[in-house]
Amino acid sequence: MIYFDGVALETIVPVKVEDIRVSPISMGATARQRPIRWGQEFVRMTGGARTVTITFALLTNDRTQRERQLMSITNWARSDKPKKLSLPFRDNVYLECICTQLPEPSTRQWWESRLNITFTTMDNPYWNSIMEKTANCDTTFYVGGNAPPLMQIERTLSASATNQSYSDGTDTMTFSAIPAGKLTINLNRQTADVNGTSIMPQYTFDSSFILPKVGTQTVIGTGTVRWRERWE
Repeated sequence: MIYFDGVALETIVPVKVEDIRVSPISMGATARQRPIRWGQEFVRMTGGARTVTITFALLTNDRTQRERQLMSITNWARSDKPKKLSLPFRDNVYLECICTQLPEPSTRQWWESRLNITFTTMDNPYWNSIMEKTANCDTTFYVGGNAPPLMQIERTLSASATNQSYSDGTDTMTFSAIPAGKLTINLNRQTADVNGTSIMPQYTFDSSFILPKVGTQTVIGTGTVRWRERWE
């Protein structure tokens, strides 16, 4: 079944899914013009979004009922932010998508059997593991996958603390003060908050955020590391 935000498409209306096409992650090449000679110099390659196009057929030839079913599919797919999309035969992973193209039925050939709906990833084009893993800081752990994981550090402080640091041996981030409450450091978005209130003004100037990566690693500090493995 096809699940979006935990609800299966097949439970909304009776449909026959004919095809599901998942595009590769789009690649964007950055180059710069040569000042004197013809041509450009390659700088770097970056990844963009990917799309999921679902082709399906409605199982009724009643025009009024088809219109109601299409409205139900629209309500199922519409959202104001990316949500989890799970596809058949990929039981252990999901994509974070938002619907970017609703079905376009013909007003003349209203009985047509091939309709498309498209979902697009935004800032997270990777396949994400449904399983979240954890490890205590100051212990060695292994991150699998072939793309940087979704990773954050969590800690509950019963009292405020000063000069708190976290390091992976290469990069070190230090906060001059952390108030009491639940600390969450999002390593992908490079943000830190306590009970939802940002503490980035306490982030010291000489700090460098730890970069999420695959492989064996240790985060030095106090708290719990949480991560989801990802694949291209």
